[in-house]
Order: sequence, then structure tokens, then C-alpha cells
Amino acid sequence: MKTNNTFISKNTLFGMLVGLSLILSSFIFYITDKNIMLNPQLSNVMMLLTITGAFIGVRKYREEQLQGFISYSLALGSCVYIIAVGALLYGIYAYAIYCYDPQLQANYITIIQLMLDEIYKNTPILDNIKNMMEHLVSPAFIAITEIFNKVLTGFIFSLFMAGILRRKPRIAE
Repeated sequence: MKTNNTFISKNTLFGMLVGLSLILSSFIFYITDKNIMLNPQLSNVMMLLTITGAFIGVRKYREEQLQGFISYSLALGSCVYIIAVGALLYGIYAYAIYCYDPQLQANYITIIQLMLDEIYKNTPILDNIKNMMEHLVSPAFIAITEIFNKVLTGFIFSLFMAGILRRKPRIAE
């Protein structure tokens, strides 16, 4: 007896599409010499792509594989899975691009240090925190941070999307 795991196959496909769209948008910003670190425009584009991709993916999964019905928990799981796959692909890309272009990592550290200057100005621990961040930040650190950030924000939006996407079968009277 052959088992067909449509949850993994269908949602992985949409997760890969989400990840590739995130990579493409970031790469377009990169080649046009726009900042890809803490860029509100890029962040908004990526959030829109993530939400749209997860929504369409779960809706398509619901309609094609589940005869139009999906529980809240399955919709939430599908959304989070799609976003996690996309975030993982984007994390791999972030690791590669920060290894390829060390200036990006230097810009990342500079931006973090400017933020730390604002948060901890006139405190004795400022220099220690800056030194610690300088030693901690690496392409792997940035990639893990990007993955975690995308999954966490995606999970928050998934809580709402799952409520919108759930559909229970009607009981015939």
C-alpha cells in the first residue's frame, strides 16, 4: 500500500516558492545597491511575499487535497511549515551572500553598533556590548537570525491566517 504524504509535498513546494521569492527580492535590492540590512522597504516586500505565499499555499492545499475543508490547527501547521521552509531557504541565501560580500557584514555590524549607541548611550557597558557583537556577528549568526525572525513573525501572522483559512464541513440536516 502506497502512502502519499501530500502535506509535506504540497506545502514544501509552496515553502520553496516563498523562499525563492524572498531571495529574488533581496537579490534585486542587493544588485541595485540598496541596503538589504534593516531596510524597511525590503522588509515590507518580504512580509507581503511571505503572507501571500503562505495564504495561497494553504488555500490551494485545502481546496485540492482536503476537499475544501481544513481545521484551524492544520491550517496553522501548514502556514508555519510553508514559512519555515521559505525562511530556511532564505537563511541559506543570507549565509552565502554575507560570505560572498564581507562588506555586507561590516555594514551589518555598523548598523548594530549605531543601534547600540542609541540604546546604551552614556552607560559603562556600551563598549563591552559592542565588542561582544563584533565577535559574535558572522554569516552564520546573521543567517540564523534571519531564519528565526522570519519564522517568528510568520507564526504571528499565521495565527490570523489560519483563522481565515479554516473551513469545517457542513453537516447535512
